[in-house]
Amino acid sequence: MTSGRDGEATVNHWAVTSKETSSLHCPVSTLPVELHSAILLIGQAFERSFVERSLERDELDEEEITELSSFELRVSHVSKHWRTVALGTGQLWSDIVIQPGYSSERAEAYFARSNRCLLNVQLRDCPDTASTKKILDLLFQDSVRWRTCIIEAGLDSLTMTEIVSLAVPNLEEIEINVQPPNRARRSDESWQGRPVLNGGSPRLKVANLHGFAVHFARPPLSNVTHLELDYRGRLPLDYEKFKEMLTNAPSLVDFSINGELIDALPHNSHSGSVVLPNLLRLCISSLYGQVYSRILLTVKAPQLQSLVLEGAQNSDLDPFLEAPYDLLHLRSFSLCGSTFSPSKLNKVYASFPSLEEMVMMDLIFNPSELLRIVSEAICDLGMEPVRSTLSTNQKPKTLALMLDPDQRSALEKLLRDKLIDEDIVDLENSGWSLPKFFDWLQNFVTAEILMLANSQQS
Repeated sequence: MTSGRDGEATVNHWAVTSKETSSLHCPVSTLPVELHSAILLIGQAFERSFVERSLERDELDEEEITELSSFELRVSHVSKHWRTVALGTGQLWSDIVIQPGYSSERAEAYFARSNRCLLNVQLRDCPDTASTKKILDLLFQDSVRWRTCIIEAGLDSLTMTEIVSLAVPNLEEIEINVQPPNRARRSDESWQGRPVLNGGSPRLKVANLHGFAVHFARPPLSNVTHLELDYRGRLPLDYEKFKEMLTNAPSLVDFSINGELIDALPHNSHSGSVVLPNLLRLCISSLYGQVYSRILLTVKAPQLQSLVLEGAQNSDLDPFLEAPYDLLHLRSFSLCGSTFSPSKLNKVYASFPSLEEMVMMDLIFNPSELLRIVSEAICDLGMEPVRSTLSTNQKPKTLALMLDPDQRSALEKLLRDKLIDEDIVDLENSGWSLPKFFDWLQNFVTAEILMLANSQQS
């Protein structure tokens, strides 16, 4: 199944017994129902994966998307036997989507055919109609069956009202996007920290909160391992509210923050920090430079392995790097859409010498291995040992200052072979030329971090 038309042709082909299948005495219609059902589910998953990839590449038009999103309908019309198998496979019909332009008859049919299977529910700007209210009532009354949920709604919508006290004992993932209200706040109304799913969601592991959901729709976070907070409005959380949210999420493993989420830190930021003992990955993206250090000074993650910064600029980490805390397990530092000077990255490595991966401008390298290669090349060329250039009264010396022009030229030639032979950096696929990389390297490498890398490896 590679497209709508090809997929339909493939489905129809399955219903035809070819000479090859006849010779094997294994036409699809004679398969056990359980196996036939499993094949249909695999086909549906395959086609969904294809659609997702094609959407990412912008390869499908709206008509093709609509056609490909109805796999279960197509296979149920191949033959009487196929229809019987499809209608008896509840998981094929477990995706319930309510949005503008939807068919209420189709939604009710899917709900009935799902046969008590767990549901993937999408409530996107649900139309305010009697038929919509009817299907919503069915879904809310059967919320015990929700496995995943996507909600896009206004603050005063029926959906937002219903999810406040909803019990979803089998819910594993939720994504909520609350649109900003078009009215003034009522005197008895709180616009920060409004909880939802108060009936309980003990299995909830993934929560993505977008827009005003960070204020108006906070699910229980005690068991959540993956949390994304995406807020780009003008009502950031005050520091205590943000701290309270994180305190209620002790199980976090992966935490992503987009936008200007929190207001200014208190004067003594260290006294108000929150420890997330299980956090392994932290991603921060913002148009506001002060956000990066605010978050890093707030979140204490002793097990952190990966730090991703999107949009950070050269000075945005200064407050944090002036007083960094130990991240003994940090292995990866990634910059996306960011520009850091070589000297700033030098300071990052000096603060966290356990790093095994640095990513910047499509270039990926292991800083410790890179520094090892540089040290070996300097020794191979018979140059003066690096440590003899150090003095307690000197500022950090870069390669550009440590070496004369002839030495730099010789080092560049030797590094070209070593970098390729040992596959330290992939310059070809990163778009970096060797002269460009060597120019960057001269200003990244200092005597101090060469000695630091050597001590780490010894």
